Amino acid sequence: MKELQQLLAQADRLRQAHQPFALATVVKINGSTYRRPGARMLIDPEGRTYGTISGGCLEQEVAQQALAVIDGGQPQVAPFDLSDDDLILGFGTGCNGLVHVLIEPVPAQDRTDPTRLIEDCLAGRRTGVIAQVIEAPANTDLLGRRLLRLEDGRTHGDLDAPGLHDALVEEAERTLDEGRHKIQSYAVEAGEVEVLFEVVRPPVRLLLFGAGHDVTPVVRLAKEMAWPVTIVGRKPAEVLAERFPDADQHLFLMHPDQVLDYVVPDVRCAAVLMNHQFLRDKALAGALLRSPIPYIGTLGPRDRAERIISELREEQPDLTEADFARLHGPIGLDIGTETPEEIALSTIAEIQAVHHGRQGGMLRHRSGTIHEAVVMHG
Repeated sequence: MKELQQLLAQADRLRQAHQPFALATVVKINGSTYRRPGARMLIDPEGRTYGTISGGCLEQEVAQQALAVIDGGQPQVAPFDLSDDDLILGFGTGCNGLVHVLIEPVPAQDRTDPTRLIEDCLAGRRTGVIAQVIEAPANTDLLGRRLLRLEDGRTHGDLDAPGLHDALVEEAERTLDEGRHKIQSYAVEAGEVEVLFEVVRPPVRLLLFGAGHDVTPVVRLAKEMAWPVTIVGRKPAEVLAERFPDADQHLFLMHPDQVLDYVVPDVRCAAVLMNHQFLRDKALAGALLRSPIPYIGTLGPRDRAERIISELREEQPDLTEADFARLHGPIGLDIGTETPEEIALSTIAEIQAVHHGRQGGMLRHRSGTIHEAVVMHG
């Protein structure tokens, strides 16, 4: 997410300077590759690159082709064979895959700036699906065109081909529900097109409750992940801001049971309770469990978390076992922690795992592929 936000910031700087640029996007892979569909790189008119689409073996070649695309004004899809040592001057990557990269100029006449569509998801904290044509018949204007379908039902973009637009909207809705990328083929009058459906999610928003010294490394690591951070404590907001200057927001909260009057958690949030006060953390947990937030972490030993759950069961009998499953205590992954920095690392890693539906084990023990495959439908 941090890489993507930096890329979008550079795109905005170039737009402000009225400078054209090219956007290179991995749209299809075959075999083993370093990056997955949706990885992006921006190339400015001087050939400088921002972001990565490989382990370093493709960037220079893609940048050269991007300069020609900027001059020519037409998008293209370029295939790169990572098993071809000549491409990377004789140094093999160990990834024997084929990567297809969509390279497109920005701005382009009568076309939507693709970075604007991504910004619409991130800035508005809305999950969306971008449907983009990654293969099209020759002599058509479809390649690179796309539409964005947001979870609130709104649609933006420049892909309005008759007979195709409605089908893409329907498939984007299904992709929103499924939550994973896919490639779908469609028949049009001129032939067949391939469309990549890419899920774009806003960054995790981290809610930290507490003002102790152990909060600082959690803030620092979360900001490295480009997560917006809100500090909520019993000290005045200006005091919290002075103590945690890297956080994005600082809120004073006297009564923990009123937390939802001050913050509105969504499914892209995580909360970490670091007050070191049992009754306050219990009250916060009980209130937050009535929101859609998928992760609530509590510091302290297992019996402390079990006591919170046991007392909340008595006090709020309408809470379900599925609700309590969102409460994580002891907090973090089992990586051997003692210091505040180690606990922060363990906590951020667990939040990342939960938001991606992973268990957080060692990758060498994972059966099957590390990344979910992008499903291709005929």
